[in-house]
Amino acid sequence: MTVRCAVYARYSSDKQNPCSIADQIRKCREYAARQAWTVLDNHIYSDEAISGTSMERDGLQRLISVATNKVRPFDCVLADDTSRLSRKMADTLNLFEELRFADIRVVFVSQGVDSKSEQAELLIGVHGLIDTAYWRELGFKTRRGMERNALAGLATGGRTFGYKTIMSDGSCRLQVDDSKAEIVRRIFQMYAKGLSLRRIAYQLNDDHVPSSQPQKGRTSRTWCVSSVRVILRNQRYVGQLLWNTTQKVRVPKTGRRVKRPRPESEWVRVDAPHLRIISDELWSAVQGRFATIRLLWGGGRRPGLSAGQQKTVYLFSSLLKCGICGGSITLVSGRWSKQSQQYGCCMHHQRGDTVCPNRLMIRRDKLESRLLDGLKKEILREEAIDYALARMRAELERRFNKLDEALLQMCNRKRQLETEIARLIRAIADGSGSESIMAAIGERERELRAITDDLLEKRPASLQAKLDDLRTIAVEEMTELQQLLTRPENVHEARALLAERIGRITLMPTKEGEYTATGSVDFFGDIDLRVEGAGGES
Repeated sequence: MTVRCAVYARYSSDKQNPCSIADQIRKCREYAARQAWTVLDNHIYSDEAISGTSMERDGLQRLISVATNKVRPFDCVLADDTSRLSRKMADTLNLFEELRFADIRVVFVSQGVDSKSEQAELLIGVHGLIDTAYWRELGFKTRRGMERNALAGLATGGRTFGYKTIMSDGSCRLQVDDSKAEIVRRIFQMYAKGLSLRRIAYQLNDDHVPSSQPQKGRTSRTWCVSSVRVILRNQRYVGQLLWNTTQKVRVPKTGRRVKRPRPESEWVRVDAPHLRIISDELWSAVQGRFATIRLLWGGGRRPGLSAGQQKTVYLFSSLLKCGICGGSITLVSGRWSKQSQQYGCCMHHQRGDTVCPNRLMIRRDKLESRLLDGLKKEILREEAIDYALARMRAELERRFNKLDEALLQMCNRKRQLETEIARLIRAIADGSGSESIMAAIGERERELRAITDDLLEKRPASLQAKLDDLRTIAVEEMTELQQLLTRPENVHEARALLAERIGRITLMPTKEGEYTATGSVDFFGDIDLRVEGAGGES
């Protein structure tokens, strides 16, 4: 029987040749052809411009998901070498063990490593050490080169609004972008004259002033409070280059990189007068205003936070979404006074009408009261659970109707195993017992238990019993949530349960100056069938 093969390929940087993926796949196909194996065209997985030190790779995760299913479409995974799976030895060994446990063969074609070999684990460990050492050495060399560039006043990566990168004498150098430099001066002047960060963002958006390129994963090209603040705090605009102020470290489990500050003693500071955009006087005026605001409102906290901006969790924190732009509905006014706290669209509040026209604000106590009333009347009642269960029953019965052939095969195999076990037991009773017969009985009993566990009997009574159990669980959780919502001191627990069972609530402004709330409810937790549409409006 021919071996069915999947292929995995990866390259690390967007500066590498994308043909690398095609080359890796070609080498795997050539290897499979020499072995008379079949490469499945619909099971070629790849990740482009993603580091091998991270496990958060879509292609890799899809491969693992398919490989660990009960019914697998392929028997073997081909990769060019061990570093394509991971640059970290521990991750490579874990992936190797996971695939081997799933009875999936793994072959690294360039290194000649095959998981069927007795030496496979040892060879993978050796190559994994080499891959890890290469990754660390590359990091050291990159950092050393970046530090050399910083000390020479050259570009060290990243983007700063107001500058562009040019090639000069084989090096990347920063140069002032005159058109954007005017925008930077305008922002500094507006703040020095007394305009707030939010008012500056509004004005820039109203005037359609181009903003900096958004971070990866974001699409909005508009100004907000944080983007204005970042510009006003950047010392590069007065001709000072700062490097090594932060470091990125990888989270061990996910490989995702997070940023952490470095001590000021490790900072590299270089004078770069050719990068100056604003005068020292204007810089001092802006930083002086920051200091004054921090003294009046900050209470000694980190820059940029006012007294009312401390992290406080409310019942519906991070659970409300604007129905117009999709942004979050948050507290936008009156944080320092409970009586004047108001919810509104953060996108409108920070970026203005140009980004989101939703100006509607509503007092926090009024919004929470109406949402709670709506939840109690439309969601937190047993009729809603019964409605969801009825839909679930209909869906399950529809699925059961498609299982006739599979059920028949499982039942036939179950009867066959029971007959074989009975025959083997009679052989033992007749005095023909042996270790091989005992092992055969053990194998069949294990398969029989697996079939018994998986077998879904098509009986209405059995289905109703399961639905009754689900109803009991749902009613208990609903009762718990009702009790938590009546005790304000349990806001964290209540909010966590709301997030788990209700999720995001969309607020759509109406012509009458009110909000209509819509959402879905999940009464039953982590089960295969999530019930939508049981929610109501309030």
